[in-house]
Order: sequence, then C-alpha cells, then structure tokens
Amino acid sequence: MRNLAILVLSSLLSMSAMAADVDAGKAKSGMCAACHGADGVSFAPMYPNLKGQKAAYLEKQLKDFKSGTRKDPVMGAMAMPLSDEDITNISAYYAGLK
Repeated sequence: MRNLAILVLSSLLSMSAMAADVDAGKAKSGMCAACHGADGVSFAPMYPNLKGQKAAYLEKQLKDFKSGTRKDPVMGAMAMPLSDEDITNISAYYAGLK
C-alpha cells in the first residue's frame, strides 16, 4: 500500500512539472530579479539564490508566503497576486536554470 501511495504522489508531482510553462515563468520572473538576480543568482547574501533549486521547494515556499504560513512582508506581497499556475511556472523556470 505504501508503494502505491509513493507511486501516486510521484505521478502527481511529475504531472505538475510537465504542465509547467517555463516561458511563462520566465516572463513572470521579472519581479523576482530585483532581489534574486536576473539569472536567479542573488547579488546580495541576504537574498537566496533561486537558480537550480528544486521546483517543488520553490513552489512550496511561494505558496507558504502567499498563504501567510511563512511570514515576510516583501515576499508575502510579491506572492499574493500570483496564481497557482504562475507559481508552478516560475518555480519550473528557476529549477531549469543550470
């Protein structure tokens, strides 16, 4: 039963990644560049690098900022207007940068 649950979860995560529109994510990432750098590498140590991070991790963080589960006045405001699709696309874009 556990193996079946793992298989289903893996399939769902794969479908989310496949459904991502990297070009749309790149287009929406302009607002991120101010702090996280145009290529996802931050110019200041206080801002994390996004380039090459796992898409699931980035997606979770953005959703947590949006919901208020994770608190930061700047990131909360940046994440608030993003749709779930925007978050998936932006996450896929940064995950794909190597």
